[in-house]
Amino acid sequence: MEEVKFNWEEGIDEIENEIKKYKKIGLQIPEGLRTKASEIIEKIEDKGPKVFLWGEPTYGACDLADGPFADIEIEALIHMGHLPMPYHSDSYKIPVFFVPVRHSGNLEIKKESIDKIKELLSNEIGIVSTAQHLHLIEPLKKKLMEEGIDAHVSEGGPRIAAAGQLLGCNSSVARKMKVDGFLYLGTGIFHPLTVALSTGKPVVNIDPHTAEVTVTEPDLFLRQRYAAIHAGYEAKRWAIMFSTQIGQKRMDLTEKLVQSLKNRNYQVVAIGSIHQNPEQLSGLNIDAAAITSCPRTAIEDGPTWPIPLLTVPELQIILGKREKEPYPFDEFA
Repeated sequence: MEEVKFNWEEGIDEIENEIKKYKKIGLQIPEGLRTKASEIIEKIEDKGPKVFLWGEPTYGACDLADGPFADIEIEALIHMGHLPMPYHSDSYKIPVFFVPVRHSGNLEIKKESIDKIKELLSNEIGIVSTAQHLHLIEPLKKKLMEEGIDAHVSEGGPRIAAAGQLLGCNSSVARKMKVDGFLYLGTGIFHPLTVALSTGKPVVNIDPHTAEVTVTEPDLFLRQRYAAIHAGYEAKRWAIMFSTQIGQKRMDLTEKLVQSLKNRNYQVVAIGSIHQNPEQLSGLNIDAAAITSCPRTAIEDGPTWPIPLLTVPELQIILGKREKEPYPFDEFA
């Protein structure tokens, strides 16, 4: 198998004529590209503008730095590694250029990988992936069809830019497919977990770098989440944590949850920030928190917090507004 590489250079070349118009331009890069930051900045500055790198992590197209950069008179933003979310594309404070970061190797699927997929999934399956691997979906689908596996790909909802694309907060491409199970093309456990929980169907993963096939097992996750919910029943003082980021801001929902808690005689404070962390609750005597922004924070980071950190549907279970089972995943429409 070829050495794994990611192509970011072509995307910058494609916007060369546009970014030449600006003297100062902001840059957001995903964590996996931080070691390439100097190269990326040099390539952009060779085309004219001065580059200002955003220091905060970026978790997706919902998490843009257009507002802060606009406040300091940066003229445009280059956001790397994610596809735009169509539903809020008319709300940017400055022009935003989305530069794709694509896996540049070939997807070489071994026979044993195909055999394992056949063993783990029924004949009719849906394929889902993340932005950096979307271009590999069609070759994968073709290979599966040649091997007698009926593979499907679907369009998604208004947050989704391309067929087959998964977001950590939205698995509409999976929910729209009438299939027996799913094949996730990608790495990590968060995205396939959203599919398993939102559809209730089996999810098998194929690593685009190694062709290794694994199974998404939601059992440990569910034990952690129900333990957090159980601990939340004991809480007396709550924090509702919200984000100011355009794609994560759910202020109406935040206010409704605050009022629902007050109606049940809980003490509650609403706390806003770009990204949420437990230090923001220091000194407030908070017993438990719920997060109305990215559910990834509760799911991936929550087990390390000193207090229970719940998603919106998990808090709604405590408030008696939602059933406990099947587990309700927090999806953004």
